[in-house]
Amino acid sequence: MYLAHWNLQQAPFAAGVDPAAFYEGAPQVEALARLRFLAVQRRQFGVLLGVRGVGKSLLAAVFAEQCRAAGRTVLELNLAALSANELLWNVAAQLAIGPRPGQDAATAFRRVVDWAQSRPDDQPPVLLLADDADQAGPDVLAQLARLSRATHDPWLTTVLTATPARASRLGEALLESVDLRIDLEPWDEDDAAGYVQFALLEAGCERPVFHEEALSVLHVLSGGNPRRINRLADYALLGAAAEGLDQVDAGTVEAAHDALGWTAAA
Repeated sequence: MYLAHWNLQQAPFAAGVDPAAFYEGAPQVEALARLRFLAVQRRQFGVLLGVRGVGKSLLAAVFAEQCRAAGRTVLELNLAALSANELLWNVAAQLAIGPRPGQDAATAFRRVVDWAQSRPDDQPPVLLLADDADQAGPDVLAQLARLSRATHDPWLTTVLTATPARASRLGEALLESVDLRIDLEPWDEDDAAGYVQFALLEAGCERPVFHEEALSVLHVLSGGNPRRINRLADYALLGAAAEGLDQVDAGTVEAAHDALGWTAAA
């Protein structure tokens, strides 16, 4: 464990989706503003695109918390390997309208539509955050589109997350229905350095741990990808602690990169 060496209260670069570890770099600020526009303007579909590891799931989770705090009804689903019936079951369950065991898709769909039609017109649309939409089957995506069109007035704002390389799997019909495309870009060098310092401060470290040159190398070798920054910084902290260093230097970051077996970003 390197925590004692660096006087840390917790691991600063833990993996996973934790809104408490969210860092608002420039791409996150821009993406959140676009998501808020989508929701406030009562649009039906938005798509959040970004390569793996750029933080789409974390951004969606943070946006969900913000919307709940504002009093909105929010549904969160991961569409990977989900069936159309499971989609409807989960929607009904999160709306607390009592899906029943063994309930068929047609009955589940009608229960959701009846609930949507009974809502007051002045209520904001329900927000549905559908993660890994590019891993969903065509039947699930068709059911999502059908749900969105189930009432005359927009009752559902759906945000689909996908990677740019697999966005075409959403289907031409659904992509044509998208009101707003939101691209989540990797961090530039300033944001990458800011995140590292933020994560260390949150973990209880109040001194610079990474040399300035090390932060620059960290950004280059990770390509600004937050997930890769996390892993590379974590390995570098471990390596520097093993060597008894007082600060992580550029060579330690490069050694950590070699240990991970990555290819340096162009």
